[in-house]
Amino acid sequence: MAQFLVILALFFFATAVSEAGNACTTGNVLNRPVNGQAIYWPSTWRTNETAPGLEAGQTCSWTVTIPSGYYAKLVISGKMNDNSSYFKTVDTAGNIIKTTHENKEPYYFPSSKFNFIISNVAAATLGFKITWAKFPSALQYSAGIGATPELVNITEGVFAADYSAITGLSLLAFPADPKNYHTLRSTLVFEGKNYDGKYISNLYLLYKSGKQWISSADIIYVVNLEARHRQDQLLVQESGYTKDITQYVEMDCAMNSTCNVSVDGGDKKTAFISVGRKTDVLNYVSINVNSFLTVYYGSQNQHGYHDSISGYDIQSNLPLTFGADIIQYVISSGKASIQYQVNP
Repeated sequence: MAQFLVILALFFFATAVSEAGNACTTGNVLNRPVNGQAIYWPSTWRTNETAPGLEAGQTCSWTVTIPSGYYAKLVISGKMNDNSSYFKTVDTAGNIIKTTHENKEPYYFPSSKFNFIISNVAAATLGFKITWAKFPSALQYSAGIGATPELVNITEGVFAADYSAITGLSLLAFPADPKNYHTLRSTLVFEGKNYDGKYISNLYLLYKSGKQWISSADIIYVVNLEARHRQDQLLVQESGYTKDITQYVEMDCAMNSTCNVSVDGGDKKTAFISVGRKTDVLNYVSINVNSFLTVYYGSQNQHGYHDSISGYDIQSNLPLTFGADIIQYVISSGKASIQYQVNP
């Protein structure tokens, strides 16, 4: 009788665990359905619902194949409840994004595949949706970049362009909200004239690196796959004018606010950079007396040159006011800090 009660208790325990959440496996392969419809996991879940439970102790993986000329969109809803667990995506270039909380902010991947991996110790939640769509067929731009850079509102709508430059291209992203820039995931960057070129990364990861990205080719293809209706901007420059700038710091202060920025370039050049229709008022500037602050309206070249002030003279010239769509404050060497106000 006691043995029977033990078996019965184990049965109810196992049933309770299985009902607590879903289980998954490794090595799953998902191909685009012939009818083009979305794939959901679990199959009964939909994105307007809360994420279903996921049993503790899961290690799962899916390889999602993507036909040439298509991209895949992944929407994840879920949360890990311990510090060692994660959701992980790996694209065809080997770029990795690892998180513990997903709130249906989409990911976008080019062909030929991406991997989605999860590992959780404690019970968690997970639901995801995958769709496939064709790349945009029309180019908005086919532009050569030279002495004058180009500033693009990159995520407002669908966008595709190829850019060329003799010395290569430099990219810097300026998200509308530097604390929430998931919309940059929908912009993909390739070296080459179209999506058949070498895939580099998405703009989200390039921005997250904190550095300008410089191409190794003289032509790149930039595509925003879906309208995100955000004022995220992308600055495209010829890299010959930017390669000697070892650190860029973006000036993203809110309108009518005062902010501080700083750099430390050692014996190398650094730069503060400001974009958008506004005016910068530099109230305080600290640089070495033997260094120079050189201001460019555009790229760092003779065409964009506006003014240059030595560290010895700068204090007596404050405050300084500058206004242009693209302003670069290049520091010749050493530490520098600026307190500035942004006005319309």
